Amino acid sequence: MTPSDALLRLALVPGVGPILAARMETAFGDLREVFARRMDALQAIDGVGAEKARRICDPRGEEALADERARCAAAGVRILTRHDDGWPRDLAALADPPLALWVQGELLPRDRLAVAVVGPRRASAYGHRTAQRLSTGLARIGATVVSGLARGIDTAAHEAALSAGGRTIAVLGSGIGRCYPEENRPLAGRIAAGAGAVLSEMPFDAQPTPGTFPRRNRLVAALSLAVLVVEAGETSGALITARLAGELGKQVLCVPGPIDRPEHVGANKLIRDGAVLVTSLDDILAEVGPLATLAGAGTPATEQPLAATSLSSRERQLWQLLDDEPRGVDDLARTTQIPPSALSATLLSLELKRLAKKAPGGYVRAD
Repeated sequence: MTPSDALLRLALVPGVGPILAARMETAFGDLREVFARRMDALQAIDGVGAEKARRICDPRGEEALADERARCAAAGVRILTRHDDGWPRDLAALADPPLALWVQGELLPRDRLAVAVVGPRRASAYGHRTAQRLSTGLARIGATVVSGLARGIDTAAHEAALSAGGRTIAVLGSGIGRCYPEENRPLAGRIAAGAGAVLSEMPFDAQPTPGTFPRRNRLVAALSLAVLVVEAGETSGALITARLAGELGKQVLCVPGPIDRPEHVGANKLIRDGAVLVTSLDDILAEVGPLATLAGAGTPATEQPLAATSLSSRERQLWQLLDDEPRGVDDLARTTQIPPSALSATLLSLELKRLAKKAPGGYVRAD
């Protein structure tokens, strides 16, 4: 059994998630050891219990693993774990990164330059128009649009990115084989056919439940440089994504709406509480440094790496800490107190500006 097999086999056990898997890994040192232990050893771990221990020790787990891999291979779906090439490294910022990802389509390095566009399923005409306009602008500058393939704002964002010839990532709250809502299956197919990726942390045939959508939202936030809330009522799921983005140190952007309309109450409160008010693509570019760099990538480069004169305060802080000796991300985070996700985005921006580059052991100034 490989480390990837161990993670996937656990992901296929009902009731076992990232937190419980992390406890078992801490207890045994290697997740492969989980399947060599007796039930009583598993039950000694907080949260496992008799029923979950029985499911983990079920000898049919090997057969279920083989069946899942075969079913996905036949459907053109790859299964990734943190041990595999192509695993999105930004998921490491999560306290509970998924055990595995089911991916249809292709994830590219450029997809780290992404903005999540979120809002309600029952969106107003204003919300639809705004999601389409801003998603089109993002796609045209080369940013990837991330959303949840739900009705309403999500659908408008994905469709706009595709129409603009851009890339988009759809994160499901169901298994890829149970695409929800069913009416968006053709849209998922178009995305996976070459314009991005459809992904889920749930097994291929897993049905959606009310609890799977909030969990889906943390992946939407983690895969994006910023979260743009186009519209949100007082209890909208988009507010969950915005909160998660803030906890990850990501920028939260918000489109304002009329103060007397219930579908805008949540969004307007986000702005009151510190989210950045957005009315245009330029507002987004002003707040998300890597995207501004991307938008200006066609501009001839000046001779000097004194493009540093146009750096944000956070970019300048990091650039000044770099020299010829590699500095690791953990070291930079301790020194600057920049949240890990924001640090990753800032380093990416410096790479795009050719002011920093990766080296064995960390980052150095570019020549």
